[in-house]
Amino acid sequence: MANKILDLFQDSTAFTITLASLATSTVGVARQSDMIDNSTGREQLARIWCKITQGTSPTSAKTVSIHLLAGDAHGTPHRTDGAGASDASITLINSQIIGIMRNKGSGAATGDIVYGEFLIRIAAPSWGIAITHDTGVNLNSTGGNHWARYSYLSPEVQ
Repeated sequence: MANKILDLFQDSTAFTITLASLATSTVGVARQSDMIDNSTGREQLARIWCKITQGTSPTSAKTVSIHLLAGDAHGTPHRTDGAGASDASITLINSQIIGIMRNKGSGAATGDIVYGEFLIRIAAPSWGIAITHDTGVNLNSTGGNHWARYSYLSPEVQ
């Protein structure tokens, strides 16, 4: 009987990223997560989940974008768009978009929630995400009203 290679789903882990009151931007101003060390586990695939709560009176038909940040492991770290090692502001110029979450096409309202789920390939010794949005207003000011998590998918011979 032939073996199968199936995905082993690992427990999900929260990103360290501050999304409360994140300002709206049309020019790539964003918030980055802590960078995640992938140099030992060398994981190749991850599923990302994200929940964002909109702020007061958002503009309809706007987006929240999730971007991939990657880093190497050679001496001075080289990271996408000059990302730092930890949760901080960042301006995105060259980062790869992982996915886009859209709010309502009309009638977007205070406290509306947008969700996203994305599968990504990781090809770096360290990685993280950055989030930006153009909803016209700051995101909801309560940190617990937003979250971003990831789970690795590892191939396993059955």
